[in-house]
Amino acid sequence: MAATESDPIALQSFALLPEPVPSEVLGTKPMMEVWALRLSGGSVREVLAGEAESKYVQTHEYVFALPLDVMESLARTLTDVCERRRNAL
Repeated sequence: MAATESDPIALQSFALLPEPVPSEVLGTKPMMEVWALRLSGGSVREVLAGEAESKYVQTHEYVFALPLDVMESLARTLTDVCERRRNAL
């Protein structure tokens, strides 16, 4: 299942785990701290249609290797968005 702008994936769960990922795979220096971000979800259309509990919603798991600096940038971005939304309400 490929995510597109017209049919994105709805994030249903996530886990952030320290996992040994060879830094060479990322093209970086050895001994770099890398974490695994595991996301699972299904089609937004199916979830919004109320089929989320249905056994027919196809759920997929995606795993991303995140170097520590990318994880920190993601955390800052998510925090900024949440604070802006909270202040707007």
